[in-house]
Order: sequence, then structure tokens, then C-alpha cells
Amino acid sequence: MTSRLAFAIMALLIGVAFGNGVAEANKLISQSRKNDVEAMTVLDLVAGNLKEEGVTQVIEWVIENGYAQERKKVGDLIWSLPKNDQLMIKYVQTLSFYGERKQLEAVIKKLPNGNVNQKARFRLALLVAEDAQRDLTLTDTQRAKENQTVVSILDKLRKEDDLDELLQRWIKDLRYKVTHLVVGCEAPEIEGFDQDGKKFRLSDYRGKVVLLPFWGIW
Repeated sequence: MTSRLAFAIMALLIGVAFGNGVAEANKLISQSRKNDVEAMTVLDLVAGNLKEEGVTQVIEWVIENGYAQERKKVGDLIWSLPKNDQLMIKYVQTLSFYGERKQLEAVIKKLPNGNVNQKARFRLALLVAEDAQRDLTLTDTQRAKENQTVVSILDKLRKEDDLDELLQRWIKDLRYKVTHLVVGCEAPEIEGFDQDGKKFRLSDYRGKVVLLPFWGIW
């Protein structure tokens, strides 16, 4: 047993026994810059008393620094914490960032209707859209099906009356992307003038190989 592991176990036992899990957790967190601190050990220190002052900050640290197993356990504990929209949004953003789709879907099922639920569903749509483009093992049919899942989520969100303005823009932008700017979609129309001043449209070249160079001056 290494000295670091022995210290972590001792801290866990002391924290549980004397009810000062947050203090012991914060000690471990403060050492995280010097040593590899096990996020699960930190989480276990506060799991027994989620009403202790400072627990939210510890949970937030675990969300940011833990792995999938810690985030899954947070998903079991977070419902016992005092309502904290900011913490929940951070949690769903992190799940989306790491591509933990099943865990995010499980959270959405438990979330009450409202702004946090809406943002969580948007994050799910974003996750599915990004995975559909990154996963090279998908067939065109499978990729199209995933993109349709994204559109379905976004269309349901668009029908809700209480969307904030920023979320409305995010939904609009993502929907346009998955219906116009992904592999297999028809390219959006482009109109302009060529170097001779003649007006053209991209659709005029349908069925032909087209090279579109993009450049700029900074």
C-alpha cells in the first residue's frame, strides 16, 4: 500500500467517523495540484452527509475532475442536494462533453420541466449530433437516423413557450447544421459574382465536381 493510498483511506475513515467529511475532502482537493487525488475518495468523504455545509463545492470539484465512475455516482447523489440549477447545468454540460449519453438521458428523465431540463435536452441533441459526425463506423443510414434524432429533440424544444433567447439561437443554429451542413446533406445555396462579374449560383453546378476555396485577409 502506498503512503498516498494509506492517507486517503485514513482521511475517509476519520471523515466518516467524525462527520467532517467536507473538511477532509477539501484537504485532499488542496493537495490535488501536487498529487493525484482520487476523486472517488473525495466523493466518499461527503456522500454520507450531503447536508453538510460546503458539500456543493466538493461535488462541483468531483464533476470537473472525476472520471465516468465518479460522475455516475454524482448522478445518484445530486438529487439529495439542495436544489442548485448552476450545479445541475455544470453536471449535464460535463456529461455532454465526455459523451456520456446514457447517463445524460437518465438525468433528463428525472429533471422537472423548466430551463435546466431544456438546456439538458439541448446538450443531449448536441452530443448526438457530434457523435454522429465523429463515429466513422456509422453507415450513412445510421448517421441519418442519428441526425433525425437530433432534429426531433430540437423540434420538441422549439414548440415550448418559455425558451430563453440564447437557447432559441442555439437550437436554431444546431438544427441548421444537422439539416444542411453535415455529410449527406444538400449544400446550402450560395449566390455571388465570379471574377468576371457574372452572377452565379452553386445550384447551377449541380451534378458537377465543385471546388470551393475559402480564404481571407487578416
